[in-house]
Amino acid sequence: MATESAAPSPFEDQVLAHLRNAEAAYHAEQRERARELDELEATRAALAESQTHARLLTAELDAQRWNAERERQRVECLKQAMREIHGALFHGDVYTLILRACLTISGATRGIYVTCTRPDGPLRVRAHIDIPAIQGAAPPPMVAQLCRDVLAKNDTIVCSEADTAARLSGDEPQGLRFRNCVAAPVVLLANLDGVVLAADKMDGEFDDRDIEALLSVGDQATVAVRNRHLERELQTAYVHTVTMLADAVEAKDPYTHGHCEMASRYARLVASRLGLSEHDQALVCYSALLHDVGKIGVSDGVLNKPGPLLPEEVELMRAHVRVGYDLLNHVPALRDVADVVLRHHEHYDGGGYPDGMRGEDIPMPARIVSVADAYCAMITRRSYKDAYPEAAARAELRRCAGTQFDPVVVDAFLAILDTPEALDGDSDDFAECGLLPGFEAMRAQASPV
Repeated sequence: MATESAAPSPFEDQVLAHLRNAEAAYHAEQRERARELDELEATRAALAESQTHARLLTAELDAQRWNAERERQRVECLKQAMREIHGALFHGDVYTLILRACLTISGATRGIYVTCTRPDGPLRVRAHIDIPAIQGAAPPPMVAQLCRDVLAKNDTIVCSEADTAARLSGDEPQGLRFRNCVAAPVVLLANLDGVVLAADKMDGEFDDRDIEALLSVGDQATVAVRNRHLERELQTAYVHTVTMLADAVEAKDPYTHGHCEMASRYARLVASRLGLSEHDQALVCYSALLHDVGKIGVSDGVLNKPGPLLPEEVELMRAHVRVGYDLLNHVPALRDVADVVLRHHEHYDGGGYPDGMRGEDIPMPARIVSVADAYCAMITRRSYKDAYPEAAARAELRRCAGTQFDPVVVDAFLAILDTPEALDGDSDDFAECGLLPGFEAMRAQASPV
């Protein structure tokens, strides 16, 4: 007969119920803790995300501040560069200043400015900084090809070190190996002017801002470069005027053929030896070329008279300095020259004309022209005399030093006579004279106060 299990007692039922309740409470507590841990992890993740976002915002803000400061510096550099470029209206190298502006605002350390008026036209180097090239000549082959590519695309080209290395033939100098570079077309007054190449940026690679900055230089420099073109045209016009005046004098007095050019060459060399400024050297050079232009107003009979002049003829001859002054003083770029022409027959001891000035009161350029004119007159044949031997002419200068001539100028003149430059027979004296001295005064009048 099977034994039947005894039914749980009321006490056992209470214990089991208590255990079940405790187990349920335990599981509930575990679930709550898991939920709290999940919330904590979520909070930590949100905090980490917030911190990451904050760092990103801070980095972005710092980058914006850095870019803003960089752009401010670009603008300041560009403003300064444009002031220098516009200041070069009548002197200075505009192309070099433009190139320097491009390097400064792009952070490049070296570069080259190549001009070309049409895509298939000849390339000419106008300025170069730390890149091997010859001013006025064609650029190196690698640079030339890069410029041709820019002109063909009419767009900028950015090259890495590998790109530039691939363009090299192997024969180029080390100076043409760039770590990086950017070549941009320069457009002035809506016309193609050439290409600027900026190389070896100080930090990092060239970016879009650098390219935009390079392209903006063309817009900013338009006026300055156009002014340089106008200056050259005006300079050419004035030089043609000078040429016409000098030719007119020689046409009246065949004995003076070549005299003015010779006097000008000697006078320029003396001015250089005495350390005169570039302005005064040009002033001396042009004044010597035109010192006798007033003889246009002297009759041929007096100019070419074979014998001694009568007193009234002497006065007519002496009047040529005032006639020359009046002629040249009406040409703005030659007004300084006019003053020297008026004074070139004054004597150091006060015995000259037209005003009997003496010593240091006579402008130095006039004292130089006086010596050069006298020497050249002595060694050339005139209607009233034969040419002096050079030794006799030199002795005469020494004899008259301190009376007719400034002794310092005589010493300098005698010192340059046997130099290779003095013996140079190049007839391009106008090019040797440089910029007309009156252009400086014209620029000062045109500049705003």
